[in-house]
Amino acid sequence: MKVTTFRELMREQANAAVRVSGAHHSSWNRRLGAPIARGSKLGGTANWDNSISYNPAHVDERLQEMFRNNRVHNQDPAELRGYRDAMRVVLHENVHMLSSEGRDHAQSYPAFAHTPGVRPLEEGVTELYSHQVLDEYIEDLGINDVAPGIEKVRSPQVYKEFTPAAEGFAETVGQKAGMDGKDVIAALAVVPADQKFQVAAAAMYDNSRLPGMIPEDQRQQAIGQIAKAMSSEFGRVASLPESTGPDPRRKIGVDAAVAGSKVMTQLKKQWQMPAPSQQVQRGPQAQQQQTAQPAQDRQPQQNQDGQRGAGGPQGPGSPAGLPPDIAAAARAGLSGPPLTSASRLSSDHQGARGTGTTTPAVQRQGPETSR
Repeated sequence: MKVTTFRELMREQANAAVRVSGAHHSSWNRRLGAPIARGSKLGGTANWDNSISYNPAHVDERLQEMFRNNRVHNQDPAELRGYRDAMRVVLHENVHMLSSEGRDHAQSYPAFAHTPGVRPLEEGVTELYSHQVLDEYIEDLGINDVAPGIEKVRSPQVYKEFTPAAEGFAETVGQKAGMDGKDVIAALAVVPADQKFQVAAAAMYDNSRLPGMIPEDQRQQAIGQIAKAMSSEFGRVASLPESTGPDPRRKIGVDAAVAGSKVMTQLKKQWQMPAPSQQVQRGPQAQQQQTAQPAQDRQPQQNQDGQRGAGGPQGPGSPAGLPPDIAAAARAGLSGPPLTSASRLSSDHQGARGTGTTTPAVQRQGPETSR
């Protein structure tokens, strides 16, 4: 839908995010929360009651001015960057609200607040994805007609304490799952914070030999083990000093994906081991036992068709064995197009920062943060 007023933009913001991302739905409850203080460096917040709040000085007033200057050509690039950055914040908050089938954004709060790695991955992925699809979001809403030239300027990236790790993680998961790193970011962006590591683990699992080795009823447990290892390792990025550069942060993301791969290797060894009846026994007593009781072969169980499990990046179908909500989320993310916006929040928020010059700050443990 092409919008022509600020009010129409606010009404259509979530629908456009769903259209661009291919997510199942948005958790936004259509309410705007209390405005953020004008002097705050925060541009917006995605709140845990499923409302969204914006900073009037950074978002509302800039975008209202943009609509007053509707179709004015040759505007100052600095003004256009201000409009674009405000749109980035709007998109960032709405990416936080994207959800999988049967799930709600607010349900991820316990994991966001207490599980290692969940908060930094959520913020890093949301920021990276917002930048990936900001041009598509602007075009979908018709903002490029309202502010000609807005697609030619760029807005700054924020959450730089998390984005290098998220990027390294996505690229490494992609290498192991046969996907492009940007497609991994897109798949993770459309599910709530508490499902992101599971979707990444499922993508790696489904593109390995494990589906042909592990019984289907053990699949989800295996994916959970992979996800837990990645989450624990990724969580180290949150404790790095603010002065730490991007390369060490990126390495943590790579290491997190490798930690999941190591669990997969352990699972392969576990399911390749012979059953006790097949293990070699030595000595006269063992020979007597073998003569009296032949060993029974134990073969690794496979899917009904004897092939690897389907899903993940292999096609639009639901990854086998995943709960319906995660399966739908992975399906939506793996088939949808890739996404950028942010500003550091308090421990209560998750969302997008208002400017690219803010220093890292502790983020959501109450409402989501937004830069």
